[in-house]
Amino acid sequence: MMSVQIASGEELAIHGGPKAKKSPFGTGRRHGPLEKKLLEEVIDSDVLFFYTGQKVRQFEREFAELYGMKHVVACSSGTAAVHIAAASLNLPAGSEVIVPAITDMGTLTGLLYQGLVPVFADVDAETLNVDAASVERLITERTGTIVVVHHSGLVADMGSLLPLAKRAGVPLVEDCAQAYCCEYDGRRAGTMGVIASFSLNHFKHITCGSGGMVATNDDQLRYRASLLLDKCYQREEGIRNPFFLAANYQMTELQGAVAIAQIRKVEDVVARRRTLGMRLRERLDAIPGIMNQRIPQGCTHSFFLFLFRLDLEVLRVSASDFAAALQAEGVPNSAHMITGGRPVYLYDIFQKRSAFPGTEWPFDPARIYRPGDCPVAEAAFSNWITTNVSEHYTEQDIDEMGDAIAKVARHFSGK
Repeated sequence: MMSVQIASGEELAIHGGPKAKKSPFGTGRRHGPLEKKLLEEVIDSDVLFFYTGQKVRQFEREFAELYGMKHVVACSSGTAAVHIAAASLNLPAGSEVIVPAITDMGTLTGLLYQGLVPVFADVDAETLNVDAASVERLITERTGTIVVVHHSGLVADMGSLLPLAKRAGVPLVEDCAQAYCCEYDGRRAGTMGVIASFSLNHFKHITCGSGGMVATNDDQLRYRASLLLDKCYQREEGIRNPFFLAANYQMTELQGAVAIAQIRKVEDVVARRRTLGMRLRERLDAIPGIMNQRIPQGCTHSFFLFLFRLDLEVLRVSASDFAAALQAEGVPNSAHMITGGRPVYLYDIFQKRSAFPGTEWPFDPARIYRPGDCPVAEAAFSNWITTNVSEHYTEQDIDEMGDAIAKVARHFSGK
């Protein structure tokens, strides 16, 4: 077990003491010569449209090979990818979709556009991933699908969720926006449900600015996904006669070129983050009042985010005050995770049922989203801290982050 290096009683930086993070964080470029080369090839080809170009199709093939999947369909964003994945199931409007209470709005936007009704399941108190028991209680004859989000880069409890979905006869969709190359019992996130979505936005492990992809082994789902991103034009058959409503979610050749270069780096990026994240976890294990996010046996973490909990019985402080003190020590962090300080069902769009002007559609009049619906998720905003681990950080960065957390924890525990 690693030890921390903060002297007992050292004054917090927020009170005028020296910062625990003594050196600048390591930095590095995310894009380089390969991206430039592939972009130049696109410009030289004078073709930016995915269907007549080559880069998007090449990216789809390389990503499918990396994940051992039969089909990958690239699109314009991770939000678009979730929409396409859910819409590919061809569910009737009004069908209920079970989703975790802690996720990004990008998981939900496409569901609402598709006329589907989100039903929010609570999360596990030690992982913040969706709780299978909560999901099971919400399944009804109206349930069309379960969307499982692998939050922060940690795979959800697929050992419980997959059999549950099978017993209920409900397809399971994986949202892997934060979960590149993480595993559950040797299977990668994104390879276990009937269809999965991924994101390539600026903040993800790899990026082409904005982009996404849908992965599936099902031929019919692949075909429907190809129509959903392209206005329901049947380009493969040479038919332009849409027979259902579909958006224009095309990925351009420019995005595809960058995505090819990025996908070739993703395993190294995740491996480096995993090494650093596990090092920081080891340091935090030695700090009274600090509890690491639980990583279940057989799971690997990709550390899109680094999360830890505060034991408020030991630390006499609010999460917001702890976060402010840690920020002053030189460690960027947040006490409110990534969802605006509340579970998503407490956003105005759900509270006011205001997805579309002049109507409460597609919300079910009988389903009211209330504070208290998911108590574990709501409580999480009072005792979880989020920070980041970058592949460009050094071991010294990680050790100083551990020192800073220890310093703040020691102050508020009075030890």
